[in-house]
Amino acid sequence: MDDERLVFLSTSSHGDGVRRQIEKVLEQRSKTFDAILRQAPTIEDALSLLSDGVGDLVAMSPLDWTQHQNESIAIVGLLSRREPTWVLVSDDKPEYLVKNARIVCHHPLLQRQMLRLRQDLELVTKTEVELEHEHDSREEIEALEALRQDGTIDGYVVKRSQYNLLSEKTRRHTLGLHKGSPERSHFVPPPLNGFTLIVGRVGFPKQRVEHILDPSAEFAYRIESALLESVPADLVDLTGIHVEQRGIGTILREAKKNNDDWTMSAMIDPEKKVRQSGTRVEMRIETLSVDGKVSACAEQIGPIEKHRIAMVNLLQEWGSVLTTLTSEHQATNRRVRNMPDAFHEERPAMMRIHSDESE
Repeated sequence: MDDERLVFLSTSSHGDGVRRQIEKVLEQRSKTFDAILRQAPTIEDALSLLSDGVGDLVAMSPLDWTQHQNESIAIVGLLSRREPTWVLVSDDKPEYLVKNARIVCHHPLLQRQMLRLRQDLELVTKTEVELEHEHDSREEIEALEALRQDGTIDGYVVKRSQYNLLSEKTRRHTLGLHKGSPERSHFVPPPLNGFTLIVGRVGFPKQRVEHILDPSAEFAYRIESALLESVPADLVDLTGIHVEQRGIGTILREAKKNNDDWTMSAMIDPEKKVRQSGTRVEMRIETLSVDGKVSACAEQIGPIEKHRIAMVNLLQEWGSVLTTLTSEHQATNRRVRNMPDAFHEERPAMMRIHSDESE
């Protein structure tokens, strides 16, 4: 029966933000939605209870889904996406940190993005400061904060959802996308951050929980997942991907603020009318060199109904830029008029992706 109570399952709070979000959503809907949240020790236990019919739905992260998906379960939908960007916890903004500031940052992509912002930063891993707590746990971030408080480190970079586990909040600085602000270093986040998946047995009627699901989050998740599958395995941890839907008005206001004539002319015709109404999908992808100085990036903005074409174009553009930047420039005998002699000489690749590559 449709009016039967639904049993949601999740694990305890982790740095992925899933437990906190599903708890909050069910609490907000408690007067109109007959559902209860039960805690399982692990995702494996939650899925076992789901299989046994003890629970109806499991809230999990994209990583949990990747590791535990099988033929008997399916993604019913997604909750609204949480902010996917990471944060720097420190007394000052990253631009104003002391020279050679010591920052704990374990994610390879964020390490390179931080170096792009400040070449002088001393970036260390959790192992180097002898942190051995469970990854993304409350204990881990409390230990990081203790190291910051006693001056061992000047700051640390973590997911926003892990920062929310701190018992006492302290200053944090968003490592944001900073669209249209060339004067600020941007941080395209690692793919699939901020998503909470609602998983059920195959055939579960989606309409029973449709009112708590977010179609735009599901759309972004599907595209980011597809883009991620096209990234070579050795580049997955070094590549940022971000997909979101944006209204025309928001895009135009941002373009006007940043004097972005190209976007304005692409959106507005000579008669000052919007060329095509409707929501746009914005896709970004970037891979950085070891030192953070060189970036292979691509961006696409277009109508939602043409998102497949935009995905293909994005990957082609990114792949082409990546190939060009990582290829050596061969010497050429053919002289190009008005070009200096150095142009015709052999030169190493502009971009070194892996630390074990030759300089």
